[in-house]
Amino acid sequence: MGMYDTFETDPELESKGVWIDYGDFRVLLASAGQGNKNYVKYAEKKLKPVRRALESGALSNDRSQALMADIYAKTVILAWETMQGKEMKSGIESPDGKILPFNSANVEQALSALPRMFTDIQEQAASLANYRKAELENDTKNS
Repeated sequence: MGMYDTFETDPELESKGVWIDYGDFRVLLASAGQGNKNYVKYAEKKLKPVRRALESGALSNDRSQALMADIYAKTVILAWETMQGKEMKSGIESPDGKILPFNSANVEQALSALPRMFTDIQEQAASLANYRKAELENDTKNS
């Protein structure tokens, strides 16, 4: 596999997203990287005031997580669907099992309440494999 097969991504997928299926819910994730211009621009704006604290290690983990949850909720997580009955419908499950509307505030709340889920979402959004052209071509051939 050459370097282009390894690193070339589909720009449309990076900006429009890929579905990551977690069974009872799924999340449409745009790339958390250079291919997602909204992410780059908004992250730069949100992180600029705390850049020195970030670089010196003085920014608390709680503040850092809150900033990243805001950034992801507004630029990376494009849709959220939850199993309702026998089909996936737009919405996010709350701690009491109710389905809340998909919006950035509810996404931030879920990311803050479930940090391990947030970590997995961050890994998926940063994963080159989810947006690579070679992976997509192989998936299409195997379908």
